[in-house]
Amino acid sequence: MKAWDDFALRMKQLGDLGHMGSLMGWDQQVMMPPKGVEARASAMGTLAAIRHERVVDPVLGDLIETLTEAELDDERKMMVKRVKRNRDISVKLPARLVEELAETTGKAHPVWQKARDTDDFSIFEPHLDNIFKLLAERAEHLGYENEVYDAHLDLFEMGATTADVEPVFKRVADEIHPLLDKVFKTDTADWNLPETPNHLDDLLTYSRDLLARFGYDLDAGRLDLAAHPFCSGLDSGDVRVTTRLNAKNPKECILATVHEMGHGFYEQGIPDKWKGTSIGKYVSLGVHESQSRLWENHVARSRSFWEGEAPRASKAIAPWAGLGADDYYRAANRVDPESYIRVEADELTYPLHVILRFELEIAISRGELKAGDLPSAWNEAMQKHLGITPPGDGKGVLQDVHWAAGLFGYFPTYLLGSIYSAALFAKATQDLGGETAVDASLAAGRFEGLLGWLRDKVHSQGALHDPSDLMAAATGLAAGSQIDTAPYIDYLKKKFGDLYGI
Repeated sequence: MKAWDDFALRMKQLGDLGHMGSLMGWDQQVMMPPKGVEARASAMGTLAAIRHERVVDPVLGDLIETLTEAELDDERKMMVKRVKRNRDISVKLPARLVEELAETTGKAHPVWQKARDTDDFSIFEPHLDNIFKLLAERAEHLGYENEVYDAHLDLFEMGATTADVEPVFKRVADEIHPLLDKVFKTDTADWNLPETPNHLDDLLTYSRDLLARFGYDLDAGRLDLAAHPFCSGLDSGDVRVTTRLNAKNPKECILATVHEMGHGFYEQGIPDKWKGTSIGKYVSLGVHESQSRLWENHVARSRSFWEGEAPRASKAIAPWAGLGADDYYRAANRVDPESYIRVEADELTYPLHVILRFELEIAISRGELKAGDLPSAWNEAMQKHLGITPPGDGKGVLQDVHWAAGLFGYFPTYLLGSIYSAALFAKATQDLGGETAVDASLAAGRFEGLLGWLRDKVHSQGALHDPSDLMAAATGLAAGSQIDTAPYIDYLKKKFGDLYGI
């Protein structure tokens, strides 16, 4: 069918342009020299404009209309549906706005990094103010029924609305706050791992070895350093993950590596037969985050994992010689009463980090806060949820790269992913023979069973199904109930209740 052949070619070209953009973004954060900022921002803006022009091309619209009425198999129908959604969004956006937003965020990234490193919000504020104005304009073009924020959120978690997410997050906060009050009364000052100031190279080598032992294909990926750890899935054969080294908090490197590995597993597991198509990718950021949170929390923070891993870690990192499974398990799950940094946060404070960002983004979208209000608003939110005030903006409002990158509406997917991961791991445990069997596998360093289950239920599905349908099929929960908090809250209460004796 000529219409399908023409559509498939355009779909592949759009995918290639997205690949180029991702590669430029990875390079910007990992390898680009400081003086390359202006040229890179311009190139990213130009590429965004070219891709936008191809998406909104009326010829593509005609092909979509023709194929929507044609007799297609389920895979091709969904390919058309995914491209149509992307095009419907893009058609609403002026090319000038798309290019300006890409160029503005390209210039903002190095300024954010400098502002974070120097605790100087003032140099980043004008950039952030401009980004927020462009995002507000984008929301108006996209449209929304009730909340402006819905226009932002839907870009990352298809179909989700503020009305869906807000009560879910409130339930989580209401359950976690009293649990935290009890945990904070426990003395865990000696639960940290010894610092590693002279062994950072060993820590990075150990992290790479750990990736390989988990089953991450290093012939189809790599591990590098970045200011803010991330995963860039250019293609299932080129999935790049990053981590960062912190001598004072060395567990951060291990957990960040495993977290990003979870994202990378998803990208590496998407079927080759769908390369160059709109379903040959992840289905939503929440589902994507469920993979990283599952491997980080349910595996790398579990005692069973450290039963097998402790000897290797103690041999690889000299200051850890003699440490046992309990030492690593406690360190991995120490609830820090001074939890300033989200990416370093323990499982119990982490949801509150996400919720406070969600609340701030809602306020920004409603016009209740401006860029210049954020440092003080951030500190107030930290006091409200965690009872602490950051010592400076570098550990406060400037700690995340997301707003500098124009990723507004992204933060909720982190907590949605945690909620999804609990339901997925519970079902995987049931299907893999129960808790005892899974614990034994993790302790023995055998991860193929769990990875295989995730490959089958999530990774191999790509974007063939909508998020709610994918989660319903994988977990056994009813469609639409993928943000049921019960499995997540039950998991947290049991784990931290046992660990802290509360």
